[in-house]
Formats: sequence, C-alpha cells, structure tokens
Amino acid sequence: MSKFVVYVQVEPYLKQWLTHSFGDPVEFPSSSNENAVLRRFLSKRPINNLPEQPGERDVAICIPYSKSKSPETYNFLNGHAKQALTESISDLFRINMWSDLGDLNDMSCKKMSAFRSWCEQQGIDIEYAETIRMKWYRMRKAYQEKGINLFNLKRCKKTIFHEKSHLL
Repeated sequence: MSKFVVYVQVEPYLKQWLTHSFGDPVEFPSSSNENAVLRRFLSKRPINNLPEQPGERDVAICIPYSKSKSPETYNFLNGHAKQALTESISDLFRINMWSDLGDLNDMSCKKMSAFRSWCEQQGIDIEYAETIRMKWYRMRKAYQEKGINLFNLKRCKKTIFHEKSHLL
C-alpha cells in the first residue's frame, strides 16, 4: 500500500466497522473488489485542486499501489467515483452482516441482544444496534417479497432427491 489516502463520507457505524475490520487508515486486501473500484476510478488531481481535509464522517482509505497508476500521480476520486466506492463498501458490509447474523430464528436469545452483540464484535457502538436491526429486516423483507427464503436450510427429502437424480 502507498502512503496516499482518499477520504469518503460514510455513516458513523460504517466508519467504525471499516476501521475495526481494516485498520485506520482503511487498507483493503490487495485483490478486493474495493481496491478494484479504487484502481478503476483514480485519476490525476485537477490543477488548482488542493488535497481534501477530512470531515467528521470521512474515513481515510489507502490507495493501493498499481504499476499503471502510481499513487503519487493518481490520487483523486471525483464525486461519482466516491459514490461507486461507497456503494462497494456498503455491499461488503451487508454481505458481512448477513453472513454473520443469518437466520436469527434459531437463537434462544432476543434478536436485539444478538444485534447488540454483533455490533460489539464488529467494533460498532451499540447505539447503532437499532440501525443494524432495521437494515437486516429490510434486507430480509426485500427478498421475501420476491418469494426468496434465505433461511431455507432444510435438506431435500431422500425421495425427492432420488426422483431427480435420474435426470442428471
């Protein structure tokens, strides 16, 4: 990684999760989708454009080294490029959340306790547990409205499996 960073504005819980998971400044794995987005959209800083100063909701992200785009020269993301990176980060967060929390119906504790515990494990203040809960429910509802049950973990009955196996 280079010593150059870009700043993107994210929700406070995302900033906490990012710095807990990837350090401060955030350093994504070299072959990650987020670094691919960075490499794709990094450009030369426009003339008379001073380096940005981070705001309270900004997170510093290391610019990955690239043979074709030296971070010393290519260290600028325009607004749309930052939006693309933020979307990529949001997708990664949702995948991580869904993977870790999954189906909470098989837990003997209250769901809110599970959300608080997950936040704590991920370096997120528990004051954002309700935000995480709402995000989880919205994801589940969106899939259910399309008839997709993400929690169907039942095995195929042997008779159904054998009936279909002759088709293979």
